[in-house]
Amino acid sequence: MGELKTENDVKELIIDYGYDDVNIFSNPDYASAFIGISEDNRAVYDYDKMVKFLMDKDGMTDIEAIEFIEFNTIRALPYFENSPIIIHNLVSD
Repeated sequence: MGELKTENDVKELIIDYGYDDVNIFSNPDYASAFIGISEDNRAVYDYDKMVKFLMDKDGMTDIEAIEFIEFNTIRALPYFENSPIIIHNLVSD
């Protein structure tokens, strides 16, 4: 599959690989930031790609996107069972 563009793309990919009950982000779905599944069946997202997603989709500046992710996404993680994992990729692509 090429670039993931929607939440449905992420769901289809997860199902295609045989994973069940994986919680993914929605609203915003950060589809293009999804990078895989952890050993404990949690969705994994790239932080920098999440920032880029918000900049591209919602026209946010990098600072606005970072603030949004920190306040609205990361703070919500403890309230999800098997919440997604957000990584900071230290190696450039």
